[in-house]
Amino acid sequence: MTYSPTDENGGRGISRPTGSSDQPRVTPSLLRDAQTTCPRRLALDFYGEKGSSDPLGRARLRDPFISAVRSAHGQGGPIESKSFRAPDGLEPEEQLVFAHASRWYEVLYSDRIVTNYFHDCEMPTRRKGVRVGGWVDLTFINQDGLKEYRTFDLWRSRSPRDEPLELPAVWLALLRLRPWICGESDQNDGKIRVSWADLITGRRCEQIVNMKTETPELVSKFETSLSEVEARADVNWVEPGIGCSQCRHLGHCPAHSGAITLSATRKDIKPGILRITPTSLETWIRCPRAWRNQVLLSIPASNDSGSPDHGIMVHAVLRFIHDHGSCSDLEHVNEVINAHGGSARLRDEVLRHAERCPVTAESFGHELALARYSPAQPATHAFLATAQLDAVWIHDGILDARDYKTGSRRTLRVADDPRAWVQAWVLGSIAQQKELRLQLRYEHLATEIDEDPEFWELDEEELNATEERLRSEIIKIRETDSWAGVNEPTACRFCRYRSICPDSAAPGEATWLEIQPPASSAQ
Repeated sequence: MTYSPTDENGGRGISRPTGSSDQPRVTPSLLRDAQTTCPRRLALDFYGEKGSSDPLGRARLRDPFISAVRSAHGQGGPIESKSFRAPDGLEPEEQLVFAHASRWYEVLYSDRIVTNYFHDCEMPTRRKGVRVGGWVDLTFINQDGLKEYRTFDLWRSRSPRDEPLELPAVWLALLRLRPWICGESDQNDGKIRVSWADLITGRRCEQIVNMKTETPELVSKFETSLSEVEARADVNWVEPGIGCSQCRHLGHCPAHSGAITLSATRKDIKPGILRITPTSLETWIRCPRAWRNQVLLSIPASNDSGSPDHGIMVHAVLRFIHDHGSCSDLEHVNEVINAHGGSARLRDEVLRHAERCPVTAESFGHELALARYSPAQPATHAFLATAQLDAVWIHDGILDARDYKTGSRRTLRVADDPRAWVQAWVLGSIAQQKELRLQLRYEHLATEIDEDPEFWELDEEELNATEERLRSEIIKIRETDSWAGVNEPTACRFCRYRSICPDSAAPGEATWLEIQPPASSAQ
């Protein structure tokens, strides 16, 4: 669903916000996600339009860790372990991550004697009429004179496959650091060691980059990415969806009637407008502390909760089958399954879906990403909900939404699952606009599940009640400051933080690869 006021010639109208900064601003994430970001959000971010200001949970770990590393290297001698002390104000889980990352840093880098170089990239770099922002981590000079850029991950997020330069955050940082790397001396060879490390798992990848020879290619990559941003950015073109959960410009958005720009209050770790998804709401109701750790603080999981790879593949296969044919066409189904490895489990799950699929229905969408805003007074009780629906069909006066499940059955009735509350509510406005009854079903595809939960059909009264049920949870979040864990064995047993949470009723060993710093480290 898009919102696109057009000019008299049928074009996309004015692409730039009025009154915006004369100097656009780019960041690694803006360049990386330009092709999938809502054009309105892209334009407002790019042209520097002021939006809401919310806490950045990752900075709570990153900033003190940067300071600790610089202190640990001191005046250029061996790493001083005593410098790696978590500052006051970090939660117990954050302190454990800090300590773990510190040990990995010592193991990976204690053999290099380096001197700190304090770069000037804390503020955006101005280049050719564009402000280039984003985090630039650590810069050093080795004993042999080789310059080094170290960047790290404390959150198990994006990682390069082979070389650090695969990441926009890395090559953009090198362009900003180029004056230091290349210098003005003819004897400067322009070489720098680039080191990326995941300080949770200990994985490191490095490469030597010659900026005197690589700069033209990196500049070309930057200019190409910038052109893509400029071509797509359009303040009048709105594409609401999952990305709305990260948008700072909800106020006056035509996709979200009644939305306002509301920033977080000082020292509050909660954002001005709370955002919920089916998974995050279920986490909140199960354990507020787990919700805070994951949603607000971005703490990496200490324990695996099972790989999502198979479920992701099943969803992708079913979408491909429906986009390119019918799940009732056995020949087509077999071709797709064989192309994806042809496992017996995958085949059984697809065939179980085919038994339930309303093949004669009109398809409204697969992997449908939706967002819906709920205004309120006071404004802090407003919320934005986003959800992705596996398949939505229209038949017999019903908007029939399906959620494919490849795991165990958690509920006897869809209506009792908090995840379904969010899914139903974001779909509710579409059902009302089309004057259809809304129905939500869970399709359990595993062969060991004999029966699906009872489906949920909602009328307008129940949709309104669902909105108020969601708002009551939003109010509870607003009023929460203690963040106590649930401390219940069944809930804790499957928690991704069970080994580092002080309130865990099912403690165990973290699945992080444990390490010890080398004996030669300074004490």
